Amino acid sequence: MSERTGVEERQRTTGELPGFFGTQEPLPADEIRPEVWDLIDQWVAAHPGGRERLIPLLHRVQEEIGYLPFPVQEYVAQQLALSPIEVYGVVSFYHFFTTNPRGRYQLKVCMGTACFVRQGQRVLEAIESLLAIGIGDVTEDRLFSLEQVRCIGACGLAPAMMVNDEVHGHLTATEVRKLVRKLRARARRESAASAEEEASGDEPA
Repeated sequence: MSERTGVEERQRTTGELPGFFGTQEPLPADEIRPEVWDLIDQWVAAHPGGRERLIPLLHRVQEEIGYLPFPVQEYVAQQLALSPIEVYGVVSFYHFFTTNPRGRYQLKVCMGTACFVRQGQRVLEAIESLLAIGIGDVTEDRLFSLEQVRCIGACGLAPAMMVNDEVHGHLTATEVRKLVRKLRARARRESAASAEEEASGDEPA
């Protein structure tokens, strides 16, 4: 194994990626799983090209782990032969990228005028109580994160919120509880399906 390969393997294993962002402490395993490094490697191998691959790859990684921590940005830069500052510049420029952890389901409660006067605050409080998180937080299982937004353009559905890109309107505390239960059930089904698919792939031909 070459010295360079050995360093890359240590970085992939520990999350230790000193460089443009400074020396980073090894990250907890639940923050950057080994599968994330593999995902990046496999995506790059399957999509030959140049710098134009950066945004699609960042989207794919954020879709997988919910955000783009600095060690991941550095690894992406390394694999695409770019400088870390180039990658960070793209991440910081586009509003749809984030360096802060987000949940698999991003709950964005509208607090625009229509939603506010129709008790949007109660919707927000119901979510905070149900999930035991505040604005800007993410649940321990990384399933939900909570944001308060100015307007989502759904005044006729007030009070409303978005779950990722899907609008939910005419909300009450009861409807919020139903929605959270539904999303948890969906996550369990998807996880079970993914585990079954992986198990099937491991079976000998």
